[in-house]
Amino acid sequence: MTELYAAKIETALKSFITDHPGMLTREQAISTILENWFASHGYLPPQQEGRRPEDLDASNDD
Repeated sequence: MTELYAAKIETALKSFITDHPGMLTREQAISTILENWFASHGYLPPQQEGRRPEDLDASNDD
């Protein structure tokens, strides 16, 4: 990686961390960025939020 390219990546990473106050470390930011990229490009299943299977019952049916 060239020095110019590395500097651009570092600047973008710092901006990402600033925009996401919950990020405590550089490693967390990189992990989040990679997970989002991999999921959006089909390499990881998309994150889904919902009820855990053990919490489902007939009252949850729509």
